[in-house]
Amino acid sequence: MQKEIETQILDINVDDIRQKLIAAGAKETPEVLQKRWIFDIDKSTVPSVGQWIRLRQVGNNKPTVTYKNKCGKGKDQTEELEVEVDNFDEMAEILSRLPFKDKYFQENKRTKFDLNDIEYMTDVWPKIPPYLEIEAKNEEKIEEGLKLLGLEGKDEGHIGTSDIYRRYNLDLHSFKELKFE
Repeated sequence: MQKEIETQILDINVDDIRQKLIAAGAKETPEVLQKRWIFDIDKSTVPSVGQWIRLRQVGNNKPTVTYKNKCGKGKDQTEELEVEVDNFDEMAEILSRLPFKDKYFQENKRTKFDLNDIEYMTDVWPKIPPYLEIEAKNEEKIEEGLKLLGLEGKDEGHIGTSDIYRRYNLDLHSFKELKFE
C-alpha cells in the first residue's frame, strides 16, 4: 500500500503563494473543480483512526476510487490505494448501495503547482479560508517546499479536511452536501 506524504498550511494568501511559486519556476495547472463522495467505514467493524472510500473527479479527468487509512497525523501517516473508474455517477450508485456508516458529497476548487518533484496545491473549500497542501515522495522534499515559500514551522502535518474544518468550529460531517453556491 502506498503512503501519502503531505502537510497542510492553513489561512494562506492564495495570490502570494502563487506569485512565489511562479517566480521560482513552478508549472501551474489551472484551477479545477473537484467533486467527491466520501463513504465512511464503520469503526466498530474495522478499528482504525479513520478509514474511508473516496470517489473523486478532478475537472474532466477520469474519476478515481481511493481507499484511505489514516493511521495518525504525521506527514506519512495515511495509506492509500487508488484505481481509475469510467463513470462517476454509476460508481457513486454502486458504492451508495453498500453498508457504509455514512456518506457525504463535497466540492472544492484546487490549483496545482509542480516544482522539483514537489506538488503544491491551493485548496478552496466552502465555508473556510483557503489552505495549501504540499505533497512529495519524502519528508525532506516537504521541508524543501516549506522553505521555498518561507513557511518553515507553519505546517500542521497531515491533519486532513475534517480536522481543518474543526479548526474553524465546523463539523465537516454535519454537511451531507458541501457545495459552492
